[in-house]
Amino acid sequence: MKKTLLCAALLGLLAAAAPFAALLFPGPAAPDAPVPTPEPETPAATEAPLPQALPDLEADPDAPLTLYDEAAGQTLTVPVEDFLIGAAACELPPDWPDAAILAQMVASHSYALALGEDPMTVNTALCAGWTDKEVLQARWGVDYDTYHDRLTDLAEQVAGALLCYENAPAAACYHSISAGRTEASQNVWLTALPYLQGVDSPWDKEAENYQVSVAYSAEQLAPLLQGLGLVPGDDPANWFGTPVSDEAGYVASLPVCGQTLGGTTLRGALGLRSASFAVDYADGAFTFTTYGYGHGVGLSQYGAKAMAEGGASWREILTYYFPGCEILP
Repeated sequence: MKKTLLCAALLGLLAAAAPFAALLFPGPAAPDAPVPTPEPETPAATEAPLPQALPDLEADPDAPLTLYDEAAGQTLTVPVEDFLIGAAACELPPDWPDAAILAQMVASHSYALALGEDPMTVNTALCAGWTDKEVLQARWGVDYDTYHDRLTDLAEQVAGALLCYENAPAAACYHSISAGRTEASQNVWLTALPYLQGVDSPWDKEAENYQVSVAYSAEQLAPLLQGLGLVPGDDPANWFGTPVSDEAGYVASLPVCGQTLGGTTLRGALGLRSASFAVDYADGAFTFTTYGYGHGVGLSQYGAKAMAEGGASWREILTYYFPGCEILP
């Protein structure tokens, strides 16, 4: 019964969750200057397909992976090592510490298998989730051979490894930078999983672009709020109330134009880097200051980098960010 309930919970999570972090080095909005035409950044989570079957308790870590490429509009079958290389290349700089890259490879592989019979959705052109050699050759240029050889060597080390919870592949979500503690899955996707309840990740506060501000004029912000079904009043100073944050520092609820919204909802509507944010209004402009980057659930990539630089192994990184999980075999 316990495993059945956990599998049901996993299906609920995977129906709305996704592991992908956004590109690690997007051009952040200027901290102090209003943005003339604000456009939402690529969110650090991409919708994943609804699994049609429970995760396989006997999942074969050596079996090729089935992916759906949004860019090509077709299904691909990718050998494990090619998947690990393309997944890590999308998520991390190729010169990051070995342990951080190995942890990312195993997390990506485990998540893909946790989808069960459904293919993992990727976008090769955008380098989201996974990409192929052609894209990497264009991206890395003269450094392609050096980087590809390095990732190939690392992929060979973990090609047969999976992060599992009760012998089934774990939904090993990941993001770029937490707010200092990773978020509980139910605060983002409603479904609670025991290994996605949040852990301290203090290293993230030292990451580049941990804190980023973006400004909107009242005229720019009003239509975005209207898109949420809100009716902004005549005085912009009264549009936002005092936020309530959860244990991890993300906005749990915030009064907006007479209604109460969750931080995740506002993050999506306003294109914010994180649901951990503060909002201030002065001189006709709203300034949103965000902390971290991404949905905050599961593996923090910058946290993994810091742990690796401190001497932690990839196994130690994964079992830290996913308590109760184990590496198999």
